[in-house]
Amino acid sequence: MPRTVLTAAQRREYKVRDFKGWVVKQMKLNNKRQADVAKALGISAGRVSQMLKIPHGKEDKVNPDPFSYGQVLALCEFFGVDGEERQQLLTL
Repeated sequence: MPRTVLTAAQRREYKVRDFKGWVVKQMKLNNKRQADVAKALGISAGRVSQMLKIPHGKEDKVNPDPFSYGQVLALCEFFGVDGEERQQLLTL
């Protein structure tokens, strides 16, 4: 299968989608709800829902930075992530 060259924007979009999926996976593994994540981040549950939304179709664009660096740190602490996985998440 031929390889395709991704632009920097496309790579960033894939990483953002992966991070959103990681957050949802951690919520399921830790039996947490969006309300729990919202409380940890100091935002509303509706805002968490918007941040985790993955667009469908080409007309929908992924928000390039739905999570700030501080929010990623807070999520790592909330879910008990440390070490190599934390470093990987912080270098998106």
